[in-house]
Amino acid sequence: MIQFNITLLIVSILFISCLNKESYIETIDNRQVSSSNLDTFISKQIDSLNIAGLSIAIIRDNKIVYNKAFGYKNILTKEVVTNQTVFEAASISKPVFAYFIMKQVEKGLLDLDKPLYEYFPIEEIENDERYKLITARMILCHTSGLPNWRSQEPDNKLKIRFEPNSQYGYSGEGYQYLKDVIAHILKVDDIGLGEIFKKQIAEPLGARHMDFVWKNEMQKFKAFGHRNGKPTDNEFQEEGNSGAFGASYSLQVNSTDYSKFLIEIMKSSSEQNNIVSQMLTIQNNLPNENGELHRSLAFPIKQVNNTIRYYHSGNNGDFRAYCHFYKEKGYGIVMLSNCDNFLSSKCAQNIVEFLGDKWFYV
Repeated sequence: MIQFNITLLIVSILFISCLNKESYIETIDNRQVSSSNLDTFISKQIDSLNIAGLSIAIIRDNKIVYNKAFGYKNILTKEVVTNQTVFEAASISKPVFAYFIMKQVEKGLLDLDKPLYEYFPIEEIENDERYKLITARMILCHTSGLPNWRSQEPDNKLKIRFEPNSQYGYSGEGYQYLKDVIAHILKVDDIGLGEIFKKQIAEPLGARHMDFVWKNEMQKFKAFGHRNGKPTDNEFQEEGNSGAFGASYSLQVNSTDYSKFLIEIMKSSSEQNNIVSQMLTIQNNLPNENGELHRSLAFPIKQVNNTIRYYHSGNNGDFRAYCHFYKEKGYGIVMLSNCDNFLSSKCAQNIVEFLGDKWFYV
C-alpha cells in the first residue's frame, strides 16, 4: 500500500511538472524567449496601442513553434480572435499568387518573358503600343508601367505610366491583368480560377482557410475590419461582386495557413526546387525601387546581417498584414491584424524587435 502511494505521488509530481513546463522560442539572434513572456508582451502591445485583433505565427527550423490569437474579431461585441479566425491578407496575397503563377509556368502554360498581349489583350490600352512589351516577369517585379490602381488616375482610366521595364512602379493593376491572362489561358472565370487555386495550392498545403474568392460560408470565421477604432464589416466585396479574384489583395487566410505557405517555399522539396528557386531568385536585370535592393519574383528583399530577408506588408485599409522569412535559416513570422493602425502604431515593429530581429520601414 505504501509502495502504491509513493508510486502515485511520483506519477502525480511528474504529471504536474509536465503541465507546468515552460515552452521557449529560439529567436533569430539565438536567444530563448518563453512563450508566456511573449504572450504577455504582445497582450500589452495590443491593449496599449488599441489594436483590435492579431493572429501571429512564428516559424523556426521550418516548423510553426508559436501560433497565437489576441484581441477581438469585433471590438464592440468582444468576440475574441482564435487561431481559426480569417483575416484579409491584403498585399501579402501577392507572393501566394506569384507561387500560383509559377505553378502555371512549370506546367508550360505561361512563359514569364512572352508579351502578355499575345495571350490576352487589354482593349483599354491597346492603342498604346508600349503595352505590347509587358511580360509576367515585369508584372511580378512591378516594372510593367501600369499604375497601382486606375482609380488613382485623374480620369479613372487605365493607362501606362512609363515605358515597361524602364523603372519600378508598384502596381496592383498589373497583378489583376496577370490574373485575367491566366484565367483566359485556363478558360475559367474568377470563381473557377479560385477553385483551381484551391486544388493546386491550398489543398496540397493543408491550408483549409486560404481562399482568394470570397464565399459566404467564410463569414463565420472572418474578423471584422476596423478603422479609427470602429468595426467596418467581416465580408469581402469587390464592387459588389462576391466572386471576384483579387490577385493582389483578396486572399482570406489565418496565420497558421499562411505559415504553411512560407514553410513550403523555405524547405523547397526536390520536386519544387526549380520553381521555388526561380521565384526567389533576385531579379538583377530588372529596375529596382530607389534605395532598395532588387526584388525576387514574389518578395521584396533586405540584406540583414549577411542574410537575405524576404518580406512583404499589406494594407487593405481596415486590415494590415506583415510577414518575413530567412530561407537559409528556416525562420519566419506572419502577423495578420484587423485594424488600420497595426503598422503605424509600431505594434508590428515592437514584436519583431522583441524577437531580436531588425525592423525596416515597409
